[in-house]
Amino acid sequence: MSTTQVRIARRPDPGRSAGARWCAGALSVMWFAATALGVLDLPAFAVVVVLGVLVMLSIEPDVRHRHRGVAATRRNLVLAILTASAFVPVAVGADLLVGRFPFESVPVVLGAVASVCVAIPRLAETREFPAPAVLGHRELILGVTGLVSGVRAYQTGETVIAMVAFAVVLPVVMVVRRVRAGAGSPRSLARRTFGLQAANLWLFLAVLAAAGLPGTFFVWRSYLPGAEPFVTAVFWIGLAVAAVLVALPLQRISFATNLLALLGTAVLIAQLVGTVTAPRDPVVVGLPQAGRWEAISAGRSALVNNHWTLAVQRDAIDFVEVVDGRTHDGDGSRLEDFLIFGQPVLAVSDARVTEASDGLPDLPIGGYTRRDMAGNHVILDIGGGHYVLYGHLEQGSVRVRAGEQVRRGQVIGQVGDSGNSGEPHLHLQVQNRPSFDVEDRSIRTFPILFLDATVADVRRGDSVAPSAGAAR
Repeated sequence: MSTTQVRIARRPDPGRSAGARWCAGALSVMWFAATALGVLDLPAFAVVVVLGVLVMLSIEPDVRHRHRGVAATRRNLVLAILTASAFVPVAVGADLLVGRFPFESVPVVLGAVASVCVAIPRLAETREFPAPAVLGHRELILGVTGLVSGVRAYQTGETVIAMVAFAVVLPVVMVVRRVRAGAGSPRSLARRTFGLQAANLWLFLAVLAAAGLPGTFFVWRSYLPGAEPFVTAVFWIGLAVAAVLVALPLQRISFATNLLALLGTAVLIAQLVGTVTAPRDPVVVGLPQAGRWEAISAGRSALVNNHWTLAVQRDAIDFVEVVDGRTHDGDGSRLEDFLIFGQPVLAVSDARVTEASDGLPDLPIGGYTRRDMAGNHVILDIGGGHYVLYGHLEQGSVRVRAGEQVRRGQVIGQVGDSGNSGEPHLHLQVQNRPSFDVEDRSIRTFPILFLDATVADVRRGDSVAPSAGAAR
Protein backbone atom coordinates (compact mmCIF):
# COMPACT_ATOMS: atom_id res chain seq x y z
CA MET A 1 0.00 0.00 0.00
CA SER A 2 1.33 3.45 -0.85
CA THR A 3 2.14 6.18 1.66
CA THR A 4 -0.64 8.32 0.17
CA GLN A 5 -3.19 5.57 0.82
CA VAL A 6 -2.04 5.25 4.41
CA ARG A 7 -2.44 8.98 4.96
CA ILE A 8 -5.95 8.87 3.57
CA ALA A 9 -6.78 6.04 5.94
CA ARG A 10 -5.58 8.11 8.88
CA ARG A 11 -7.73 11.14 8.13
CA PRO A 12 -10.12 11.93 10.94
CA ASP A 13 -13.80 11.18 10.52
CA PRO A 14 -16.13 13.96 9.37
CA GLY A 15 -17.61 16.03 12.16
CA ARG A 16 -20.80 14.00 12.14
CA SER A 17 -18.94 10.72 12.81
CA ALA A 18 -16.79 12.34 15.47
CA GLY A 19 -19.95 13.66 17.10
CA ALA A 20 -21.45 10.17 17.09
CA ARG A 21 -18.35 8.81 18.81
CA TRP A 22 -18.55 11.52 21.49
CA CYS A 23 -22.23 10.70 21.95
CA ALA A 24 -21.41 6.98 22.39
CA GLY A 25 -18.78 7.88 24.98
CA ALA A 26 -21.25 10.01 26.92
CA LEU A 27 -23.86 7.27 26.76
CA SER A 28 -21.35 4.73 28.10
CA VAL A 29 -20.78 6.92 31.17
CA MET A 30 -24.53 7.38 31.66
CA TRP A 31 -25.12 3.66 31.20
CA PHE A 32 -22.59 2.77 33.86
CA ALA A 33 -24.05 5.33 36.29
CA ALA A 34 -27.59 4.04 35.74
CA THR A 35 -26.65 0.40 36.27
CA ALA A 36 -24.35 1.05 39.23
CA LEU A 37 -27.08 3.03 41.00
CA GLY A 38 -29.61 0.28 40.39
CA VAL A 39 -31.86 2.36 38.14
CA LEU A 40 -31.89 -0.51 35.63
CA ASP A 41 -32.47 -4.09 36.77
CA LEU A 42 -30.80 -6.16 34.05
CA PRO A 43 -28.70 -9.34 33.96
CA ALA A 44 -25.07 -8.57 34.80
CA PHE A 45 -23.75 -9.90 31.49
CA ALA A 46 -26.18 -7.70 29.52
CA VAL A 47 -24.99 -4.61 31.39
CA VAL A 48 -21.38 -5.40 30.43
CA VAL A 49 -22.24 -6.12 26.79
CA VAL A 50 -24.09 -2.83 26.30
CA LEU A 51 -21.29 -0.92 28.02
CA GLY A 52 -18.67 -2.61 25.82
CA VAL A 53 -20.56 -1.81 22.63
CA LEU A 54 -20.89 1.86 23.65
CA VAL A 55 -17.18 2.07 24.50
CA MET A 56 -16.36 0.43 21.17
CA LEU A 57 -18.52 2.92 19.27
CA SER A 58 -16.67 5.80 20.95
CA ILE A 59 -13.51 5.09 18.92
CA GLU A 60 -12.72 5.04 15.21
CA PRO A 61 -13.76 1.85 13.34
CA ASP A 62 -11.11 -0.75 12.50
CA VAL A 63 -12.52 -1.13 8.98
CA ARG A 64 -11.12 2.27 8.03
CA HIS A 65 -7.85 0.41 7.48
CA ARG A 66 -7.19 -3.34 7.70
CA HIS A 67 -3.53 -2.72 8.58
CA ARG A 68 -4.29 -0.65 11.67
CA GLY A 69 -4.00 -2.61 14.90
CA VAL A 70 -2.96 -2.63 18.53
CA ALA A 71 0.77 -2.06 18.89
CA ALA A 72 3.19 -3.87 21.20
CA THR A 73 4.22 -0.79 23.17
CA ARG A 74 5.20 -0.14 26.78
CA ARG A 75 1.99 1.81 27.31
CA ASN A 76 -0.14 -1.07 26.05
CA LEU A 77 1.76 -3.50 28.28
CA VAL A 78 0.91 -1.36 31.32
CA LEU A 79 -2.74 -1.17 30.23
CA ALA A 80 -2.80 -4.94 29.78
CA ILE A 81 -1.46 -5.46 33.29
CA LEU A 82 -4.03 -3.05 34.72
CA THR A 83 -6.86 -4.76 32.84
CA ALA A 84 -5.71 -8.20 33.97
CA SER A 85 -5.48 -6.98 37.59
CA ALA A 86 -9.00 -5.56 37.41
CA PHE A 87 -10.24 -8.79 35.87
CA VAL A 88 -9.07 -10.99 38.77
CA PRO A 89 -11.91 -10.05 41.18
CA VAL A 90 -14.41 -10.37 38.33
CA ALA A 91 -13.13 -13.88 37.56
CA VAL A 92 -13.05 -14.99 41.21
CA GLY A 93 -16.49 -13.51 41.78
CA ALA A 94 -18.41 -12.83 44.98
CA ASP A 95 -16.40 -15.31 47.07
CA LEU A 96 -13.47 -12.90 46.98
CA LEU A 97 -15.55 -10.03 48.36
CA VAL A 98 -18.19 -11.64 50.59
CA GLY A 99 -17.12 -11.20 54.19
CA ARG A 100 -15.00 -8.18 53.29
CA PHE A 101 -17.82 -6.09 51.81
CA PRO A 102 -21.50 -6.11 52.77
CA PHE A 103 -23.21 -8.58 50.46
CA GLU A 104 -25.50 -5.91 48.99
CA SER A 105 -22.39 -3.99 47.90
CA VAL A 106 -20.77 -6.93 46.09
CA PRO A 107 -22.67 -6.54 42.77
CA VAL A 108 -21.81 -2.83 42.65
CA VAL A 109 -18.12 -3.51 43.31
CA LEU A 110 -17.92 -6.28 40.72
CA GLY A 111 -19.89 -4.16 38.24
CA ALA A 112 -17.48 -1.25 38.70
CA VAL A 113 -14.45 -3.51 38.24
CA ALA A 114 -16.02 -5.09 35.15
CA SER A 115 -16.54 -1.60 33.71
CA VAL A 116 -12.89 -0.78 34.31
CA CYS A 117 -11.89 -3.96 32.45
CA VAL A 118 -13.98 -2.93 29.45
CA ALA A 119 -12.97 0.74 29.46
CA ILE A 120 -9.18 0.46 29.83
CA PRO A 121 -8.59 -1.10 26.36
CA ARG A 122 -10.03 2.07 24.85
CA LEU A 123 -6.75 3.76 25.76
CA ALA A 124 -4.63 1.27 23.82
CA GLU A 125 -2.26 2.66 21.17
CA THR A 126 -2.60 1.57 17.55
CA ARG A 127 -0.39 1.91 14.48
CA GLU A 128 -0.21 0.84 10.85
CA PHE A 129 1.37 -2.53 10.10
CA PRO A 130 2.91 -3.69 6.80
CA ALA A 131 0.53 -6.68 6.81
CA PRO A 132 -3.08 -6.98 8.04
CA ALA A 133 -3.13 -6.32 11.79
CA VAL A 134 -3.54 -9.24 14.16
CA LEU A 135 -5.76 -7.33 16.59
CA GLY A 136 -7.85 -4.26 15.81
CA HIS A 137 -8.75 -1.59 18.37
CA ARG A 138 -12.49 -2.22 18.38
CA GLU A 139 -11.85 -5.95 18.22
CA LEU A 140 -9.77 -5.66 21.41
CA ILE A 141 -12.59 -3.91 23.26
CA LEU A 142 -15.18 -6.41 22.07
CA GLY A 143 -12.88 -9.28 23.02
CA VAL A 144 -12.50 -7.97 26.57
CA THR A 145 -16.24 -7.30 26.68
CA GLY A 146 -17.02 -10.86 25.64
CA LEU A 147 -14.64 -12.29 28.22
CA VAL A 148 -15.93 -10.14 31.09
CA SER A 149 -19.62 -10.59 30.22
CA GLY A 150 -19.18 -14.36 29.99
CA VAL A 151 -17.52 -14.50 33.40
CA ARG A 152 -20.20 -12.26 34.91
CA ALA A 153 -22.93 -14.52 33.52
CA TYR A 154 -21.19 -17.53 35.06
CA GLN A 155 -20.63 -15.89 38.45
CA THR A 156 -24.16 -14.52 38.80
CA GLY A 157 -25.96 -17.74 37.86
CA GLU A 158 -27.15 -16.29 34.53
CA THR A 159 -25.39 -18.85 32.33
CA VAL A 160 -28.59 -20.24 30.83
CA ILE A 161 -30.01 -16.80 30.04
CA ALA A 162 -26.68 -15.77 28.49
CA MET A 163 -26.61 -18.92 26.34
CA VAL A 164 -30.02 -18.17 24.85
CA ALA A 165 -29.25 -14.48 24.37
CA PHE A 166 -25.98 -15.38 22.65
CA ALA A 167 -27.69 -17.84 20.30
CA VAL A 168 -30.21 -15.15 19.31
CA VAL A 169 -27.77 -12.25 18.89
CA LEU A 170 -24.82 -14.08 17.32
CA PRO A 171 -26.35 -14.89 13.89
CA VAL A 172 -27.75 -11.35 13.63
CA VAL A 173 -24.32 -9.83 14.30
CA MET A 174 -22.69 -12.26 11.86
CA VAL A 175 -25.14 -11.34 9.09
CA VAL A 176 -24.69 -7.60 9.66
CA ARG A 177 -20.89 -7.86 9.62
CA ARG A 178 -20.93 -9.92 6.43
CA VAL A 179 -23.27 -7.48 4.71
CA ARG A 180 -21.15 -4.47 5.67
CA ALA A 181 -17.65 -5.93 5.23
CA GLY A 182 -18.35 -8.55 2.57
CA ALA A 183 -18.35 -12.30 3.09
CA GLY A 184 -15.87 -14.69 1.53
CA SER A 185 -16.65 -17.85 -0.36
CA PRO A 186 -16.67 -21.26 1.35
CA ARG A 187 -13.68 -22.00 -0.90
CA SER A 188 -11.70 -19.70 1.41
CA LEU A 189 -11.77 -22.48 4.00
CA ALA A 190 -9.26 -24.37 1.88
CA ARG A 191 -6.67 -21.86 3.12
CA ARG A 192 -5.12 -23.06 6.36
CA THR A 193 -5.81 -19.99 8.50
CA PHE A 194 -9.46 -19.70 7.48
CA GLY A 195 -9.94 -23.46 7.77
CA LEU A 196 -8.53 -23.54 11.30
CA GLN A 197 -10.68 -20.58 12.32
CA ALA A 198 -13.81 -22.26 10.99
CA ALA A 199 -12.95 -25.52 12.77
CA ASN A 200 -12.40 -23.61 16.03
CA LEU A 201 -15.75 -21.82 15.75
CA TRP A 202 -17.64 -24.96 14.75
CA LEU A 203 -16.18 -26.80 17.74
CA PHE A 204 -17.32 -24.02 20.06
CA LEU A 205 -20.84 -23.99 18.58
CA ALA A 206 -21.04 -27.80 18.87
CA VAL A 207 -20.00 -27.74 22.54
CA LEU A 208 -22.40 -24.85 23.23
CA ALA A 209 -25.20 -26.89 21.63
CA ALA A 210 -24.28 -29.86 23.85
CA ALA A 211 -24.44 -27.55 26.88
CA GLY A 212 -28.16 -27.18 26.22
CA LEU A 213 -28.83 -30.89 26.69
CA PRO A 214 -28.48 -31.81 30.42
CA GLY A 215 -31.79 -30.31 31.59
CA THR A 216 -30.31 -26.84 31.11
CA PHE A 217 -33.48 -25.12 29.87
CA PHE A 218 -35.81 -26.62 32.48
CA VAL A 219 -35.28 -23.43 34.50
CA TRP A 220 -37.31 -21.50 31.90
CA ARG A 221 -40.40 -23.12 33.41
CA SER A 222 -39.78 -20.67 36.22
CA TYR A 223 -38.47 -17.73 34.17
CA LEU A 224 -41.24 -17.88 31.53
CA PRO A 225 -43.74 -20.71 32.11
CA GLY A 226 -44.69 -22.42 28.88
CA ALA A 227 -41.78 -20.89 26.98
CA GLU A 228 -39.31 -23.76 27.39
CA PRO A 229 -40.03 -25.43 23.99
CA PHE A 230 -39.85 -22.06 22.20
CA VAL A 231 -36.63 -21.03 23.96
CA THR A 232 -35.04 -24.39 23.17
CA ALA A 233 -36.02 -24.14 19.50
CA VAL A 234 -34.69 -20.57 19.22
CA PHE A 235 -31.42 -21.67 20.81
CA TRP A 236 -30.88 -24.54 18.36
CA ILE A 237 -31.96 -22.55 15.30
CA GLY A 238 -29.67 -19.66 16.23
CA LEU A 239 -26.67 -21.95 16.59
CA ALA A 240 -27.49 -23.72 13.32
CA VAL A 241 -27.64 -20.42 11.42
CA ALA A 242 -24.36 -19.32 13.02
CA ALA A 243 -22.72 -22.59 11.96
CA VAL A 244 -23.74 -21.97 8.35
CA LEU A 245 -22.43 -18.41 8.45
CA VAL A 246 -19.04 -19.61 9.72
CA ALA A 247 -18.56 -21.13 6.25
CA LEU A 248 -18.74 -17.58 4.82
CA PRO A 249 -15.70 -16.04 6.54
CA LEU A 250 -14.81 -12.38 6.76
CA GLN A 251 -11.64 -11.25 5.05
CA ARG A 252 -9.81 -10.78 8.33
CA ILE A 253 -8.88 -13.52 10.77
CA SER A 254 -10.10 -12.46 14.22
CA PHE A 255 -7.59 -13.14 16.99
CA ALA A 256 -10.02 -12.10 19.76
CA THR A 257 -12.88 -14.19 18.40
CA ASN A 258 -10.73 -17.30 18.10
CA LEU A 259 -9.29 -16.88 21.59
CA LEU A 260 -12.75 -16.40 23.11
CA ALA A 261 -14.04 -19.46 21.25
CA LEU A 262 -11.20 -21.59 22.61
CA LEU A 263 -11.77 -20.37 26.15
CA GLY A 264 -15.52 -20.85 25.83
CA THR A 265 -15.04 -24.40 24.55
CA ALA A 266 -12.77 -25.29 27.48
CA VAL A 267 -15.13 -23.80 30.09
CA LEU A 268 -18.22 -25.45 28.61
CA ILE A 269 -16.53 -28.85 28.42
CA ALA A 270 -15.56 -28.52 32.09
CA GLN A 271 -19.17 -27.66 32.98
CA LEU A 272 -20.53 -30.55 30.94
CA VAL A 273 -18.16 -32.94 32.70
CA GLY A 274 -19.43 -31.54 36.01
CA THR A 275 -23.02 -32.43 35.15
CA VAL A 276 -22.17 -36.16 34.98
CA THR A 277 -19.44 -36.33 37.65
CA ALA A 278 -20.22 -38.42 40.72
CA PRO A 279 -20.50 -36.44 43.98
CA ARG A 280 -17.56 -36.25 46.37
CA ASP A 281 -18.29 -36.84 50.08
CA PRO A 282 -22.08 -36.77 49.67
CA VAL A 283 -24.46 -36.67 52.63
CA VAL A 284 -27.39 -39.12 52.53
CA VAL A 285 -30.72 -37.76 53.80
CA GLY A 286 -34.41 -38.39 53.29
CA LEU A 287 -36.68 -36.30 51.09
CA PRO A 288 -38.05 -33.00 52.40
CA GLN A 289 -41.48 -33.63 50.87
CA ALA A 290 -44.19 -36.28 50.65
CA GLY A 291 -45.22 -35.64 47.01
CA ARG A 292 -43.51 -35.16 43.65
CA TRP A 293 -41.37 -32.06 43.24
CA GLU A 294 -39.01 -30.92 40.51
CA ALA A 295 -35.46 -29.65 40.95
CA ILE A 296 -35.18 -26.34 39.17
CA SER A 297 -31.59 -25.78 40.28
CA ALA A 298 -29.36 -28.69 41.28
CA GLY A 299 -26.16 -30.43 40.27
CA ARG A 300 -22.44 -29.81 40.03
CA SER A 301 -22.23 -27.33 37.19
CA ALA A 302 -23.25 -23.76 36.40
CA LEU A 303 -25.29 -25.22 33.53
CA VAL A 304 -27.75 -26.82 35.94
CA ASN A 305 -27.22 -25.10 39.30
CA ASN A 306 -27.56 -21.35 39.79
CA HIS A 307 -25.88 -21.67 43.20
CA TRP A 308 -22.71 -23.27 41.90
CA THR A 309 -20.42 -20.24 41.88
CA LEU A 310 -21.02 -19.13 45.49
CA ALA A 311 -19.30 -21.30 48.10
CA VAL A 312 -21.89 -20.77 50.86
CA GLN A 313 -24.61 -22.42 48.75
CA ARG A 314 -22.73 -24.36 46.05
CA ASP A 315 -24.47 -27.73 46.42
CA ALA A 316 -27.92 -26.35 47.21
CA ILE A 317 -31.09 -27.61 45.56
CA ASP A 318 -34.15 -25.51 44.69
CA PHE A 319 -37.44 -27.42 44.52
CA VAL A 320 -40.67 -26.37 42.82
CA GLU A 321 -43.85 -28.20 41.88
CA VAL A 322 -44.64 -28.43 38.18
CA VAL A 323 -47.85 -29.49 36.45
CA ASP A 324 -48.18 -29.38 32.66
CA GLY A 325 -44.90 -27.49 32.37
CA ARG A 326 -45.97 -24.68 34.72
CA THR A 327 -45.11 -23.88 38.33
CA HIS A 328 -48.36 -22.03 38.95
CA ASP A 329 -52.03 -21.75 38.06
CA GLY A 330 -53.64 -18.59 36.72
CA ASP A 331 -51.41 -15.67 35.84
CA GLY A 332 -48.92 -16.32 38.64
CA SER A 333 -49.38 -12.89 40.19
CA ARG A 334 -50.32 -14.20 43.65
CA LEU A 335 -48.30 -16.41 45.96
CA GLU A 336 -51.29 -18.73 46.24
CA ASP A 337 -51.15 -19.35 42.48
CA PHE A 338 -47.93 -21.33 42.90
CA LEU A 339 -48.41 -25.04 43.33
CA ILE A 340 -45.69 -25.46 45.94
CA PHE A 341 -46.71 -22.50 48.10
CA GLY A 342 -47.90 -23.69 51.50
CA GLN A 343 -46.83 -27.29 50.90
CA PRO A 344 -45.52 -29.04 54.05
CA VAL A 345 -41.76 -29.43 54.52
CA LEU A 346 -40.46 -32.56 56.27
CA ALA A 347 -37.42 -33.26 58.40
CA VAL A 348 -34.94 -35.24 56.29
CA SER A 349 -33.48 -37.05 59.32
CA ASP A 350 -33.74 -37.43 63.05
CA ALA A 351 -32.08 -34.24 64.21
CA ARG A 352 -31.83 -31.32 66.61
CA VAL A 353 -32.93 -27.83 65.55
CA THR A 354 -30.05 -25.33 65.76
CA GLU A 355 -31.78 -22.32 64.23
CA ALA A 356 -35.37 -21.37 63.36
CA SER A 357 -36.70 -18.10 61.94
CA ASP A 358 -40.38 -17.39 61.34
CA GLY A 359 -41.10 -13.63 61.37
CA LEU A 360 -40.12 -12.41 57.92
CA PRO A 361 -42.83 -11.55 55.38
CA ASP A 362 -43.36 -13.48 52.16
CA LEU A 363 -42.32 -11.17 49.32
CA PRO A 364 -44.53 -10.50 46.29
CA ILE A 365 -43.74 -12.44 43.11
CA GLY A 366 -40.50 -11.21 41.59
CA GLY A 367 -39.42 -9.53 44.81
CA TYR A 368 -35.81 -9.92 45.93
CA THR A 369 -33.83 -8.81 48.94
CA ARG A 370 -30.17 -8.99 49.89
CA ARG A 371 -31.01 -8.92 53.58
CA ASP A 372 -31.94 -12.15 55.37
CA MET A 373 -31.42 -14.01 52.10
CA ALA A 374 -32.56 -17.38 53.49
CA GLY A 375 -35.77 -15.77 54.71
CA ASN A 376 -37.71 -17.78 57.26
CA HIS A 377 -35.63 -20.91 57.71
CA VAL A 378 -34.85 -23.96 59.80
CA ILE A 379 -31.45 -25.59 60.33
CA LEU A 380 -31.18 -29.19 61.57
CA ASP A 381 -28.12 -30.83 63.09
CA ILE A 382 -28.13 -34.33 61.60
CA GLY A 383 -24.76 -35.31 63.09
CA GLY A 384 -21.28 -35.80 61.72
CA GLY A 385 -20.73 -32.08 61.39
CA HIS A 386 -23.58 -31.80 58.86
CA TYR A 387 -26.43 -29.29 59.09
CA VAL A 388 -29.47 -29.09 56.81
CA LEU A 389 -30.80 -25.65 55.87
CA TYR A 390 -34.40 -25.17 54.69
CA GLY A 391 -34.82 -21.69 53.18
CA HIS A 392 -37.67 -19.37 52.08
CA LEU A 393 -40.34 -20.85 54.37
CA GLU A 394 -43.79 -19.27 54.71
CA GLN A 395 -44.20 -16.66 57.41
CA GLY A 396 -45.88 -18.14 60.49
CA SER A 397 -45.53 -21.73 59.27
CA VAL A 398 -42.42 -22.87 61.18
CA ARG A 399 -43.45 -25.46 63.78
CA VAL A 400 -40.14 -26.01 65.57
CA ARG A 401 -37.79 -23.98 67.72
CA ALA A 402 -34.06 -24.04 68.36
CA GLY A 403 -33.07 -26.89 70.68
CA GLU A 404 -36.01 -29.16 69.81
CA GLN A 405 -35.53 -32.75 68.64
CA VAL A 406 -37.34 -33.78 65.45
CA ARG A 407 -37.97 -37.13 63.79
CA ARG A 408 -37.50 -37.92 60.13
CA GLY A 409 -40.71 -37.18 58.22
CA GLN A 410 -41.99 -34.70 60.83
CA VAL A 411 -43.53 -31.52 59.40
CA ILE A 412 -41.33 -28.58 60.37
CA GLY A 413 -42.86 -25.81 58.23
CA GLN A 414 -44.34 -24.87 54.86
CA VAL A 415 -42.89 -23.61 51.58
CA GLY A 416 -43.08 -19.84 51.24
CA ASP A 417 -41.46 -16.93 49.43
CA SER A 418 -39.50 -15.13 52.14
CA GLY A 419 -35.92 -13.90 51.73
CA ASN A 420 -34.12 -13.68 48.40
CA SER A 421 -36.70 -15.60 46.40
CA GLY A 422 -38.26 -14.61 43.08
CA GLU A 423 -41.11 -17.10 43.45
CA PRO A 424 -42.18 -19.73 46.01
CA HIS A 425 -39.72 -22.62 46.23
CA LEU A 426 -37.79 -24.63 48.79
CA HIS A 427 -34.05 -24.04 49.09
CA LEU A 428 -32.34 -27.07 50.62
CA GLN A 429 -28.64 -27.49 51.39
CA VAL A 430 -26.36 -29.46 53.68
CA GLN A 431 -23.60 -27.35 55.18
CA ASN A 432 -20.84 -27.45 57.79
CA ARG A 433 -22.21 -24.75 60.13
CA PRO A 434 -25.19 -24.69 62.54
CA SER A 435 -26.29 -21.23 61.38
CA PHE A 436 -26.52 -19.40 58.07
CA ASP A 437 -25.21 -16.02 57.00
CA VAL A 438 -24.38 -15.40 53.37
CA GLU A 439 -21.38 -13.34 54.50
CA ASP A 440 -19.94 -16.18 56.64
CA ARG A 441 -16.84 -17.22 54.68
CA SER A 442 -16.48 -20.42 56.73
CA ILE A 443 -19.67 -22.01 55.36
CA ARG A 444 -19.19 -24.85 52.86
CA THR A 445 -21.81 -27.19 51.46
CA PHE A 446 -21.93 -30.91 50.70
CA PRO A 447 -23.54 -32.82 47.79
CA ILE A 448 -26.85 -34.43 48.72
CA LEU A 449 -28.02 -37.98 47.99
CA PHE A 450 -31.67 -38.77 48.76
CA LEU A 451 -32.64 -42.00 50.49
CA ASP A 452 -35.79 -43.90 49.42
CA ALA A 453 -36.34 -41.55 46.46
CA THR A 454 -37.04 -42.06 42.77
CA VAL A 455 -33.84 -40.10 42.05
CA ALA A 456 -30.96 -40.13 44.53
CA ASP A 457 -28.47 -37.74 42.90
CA VAL A 458 -30.71 -34.88 41.79
CA ARG A 459 -29.91 -32.53 38.91
CA ARG A 460 -31.90 -29.73 37.30
CA GLY A 461 -35.00 -31.06 35.58
CA ASP A 462 -35.26 -34.22 37.68
CA SER A 463 -38.67 -35.09 39.06
CA VAL A 464 -38.28 -36.49 42.59
CA ALA A 465 -40.75 -38.35 44.77
CA PRO A 466 -40.61 -41.02 47.51
CA SER A 467 -39.91 -44.44 46.02
CA ALA A 468 -42.58 -47.14 46.16
CA GLY A 469 -40.96 -48.89 49.09
CA ALA A 470 -40.14 -45.77 51.11
CA ALA A 471 -40.83 -45.92 54.80
CA ARG A 472 -43.71 -43.78 55.97
